[in-house]
Amino acid sequence: MKKVLKTQRLIAFLLMGLVLVSCNIDDGVETIPIPETDIVEIAVANADLTSLVAALQRADLANTLKGSGPFTVFAPTNDAFSSFLSTNGFANLEAVPTDLLTQVLLNHVLTGRVDSAPLINLQRNYLQTLADGPGGSKLSLYFDAVNGITLNGSSSVSQGDVVASNGIIHVVDQVIGLPTLDTFINSDDNFEIFETAIDAIAPISDLPNSIKDTSEGPFTIFIPIKHAFDNLLMTNDDWNFVSDIEENLLTSVVEHHFINGNLRSTSIVAGEMETTLEGDEITFVSLDGNLEITDGSGNEGAIIGITDIQAINGIIHAIPNNVLLPDTTN
Repeated sequence: MKKVLKTQRLIAFLLMGLVLVSCNIDDGVETIPIPETDIVEIAVANADLTSLVAALQRADLANTLKGSGPFTVFAPTNDAFSSFLSTNGFANLEAVPTDLLTQVLLNHVLTGRVDSAPLINLQRNYLQTLADGPGGSKLSLYFDAVNGITLNGSSSVSQGDVVASNGIIHVVDQVIGLPTLDTFINSDDNFEIFETAIDAIAPISDLPNSIKDTSEGPFTIFIPIKHAFDNLLMTNDDWNFVSDIEENLLTSVVEHHFINGNLRSTSIVAGEMETTLEGDEITFVSLDGNLEITDGSGNEGAIIGITDIQAINGIIHAIPNNVLLPDTTN
């Protein structure tokens, strides 16, 4: 069984060469005639997008999306807006604070013309929206195109590739809310075991609620993917699942992956140390141009494989090979 797990880890590591998808996906060949009507004009002509048009006008974004672009817009239907208003306790669009409405709408917009074909080819990855995150960063958008196209785990494309003169529209069945750290942890299959660990420490830790709360943070999380946890579980014959780890120890391990602040990869400096929420320090190391982490126990070589998954209350960097361990002697 452990030989099988080693093979799986190797395969997973080789497949972990994921990067944030550029929003300017274009093969340079126009295969679909480009109409003269722009994104807003197409939305105005669609009876099922009247709420979107009203929202764009209220947020003063209609003129922006009439610009040269190109833009990609995930356009929520009228039913999607009705559900969004009801779920968030707003009587109507006018009741939504303008700043919030603006950012929610921008969370549906990408720079560049992104049709469905490259998303389906990539299957799962991240895009970058025009919505603002902490420190002026832009929010990420997770897509899963394995069976249809789903965004941030909730909103699905019901009609794709509506071409406009200044971009492309994909109609979606839910408004894509501003993503929290919890949004990406729950949506991305790579984080499945970390999600289980977060749930397991809920009785004694505030973190499971904090990562859902837009008013808390920001936090930076270095998340081990599923196969990194295989490495940890193989160190103890009594651990077959992450839930087998004693609750207090698991809480310390999880908290050792969190630091305060929104630390983007461009701000990570080799040789510097950061104190985790658990209390021990981690050290950043640059090896052959790659960023790695030395954990609180002195274990080296935890590779920062995927960077800058930006949520509204913090940022995620993924570790493909190791779980960070605190100094268990203290």
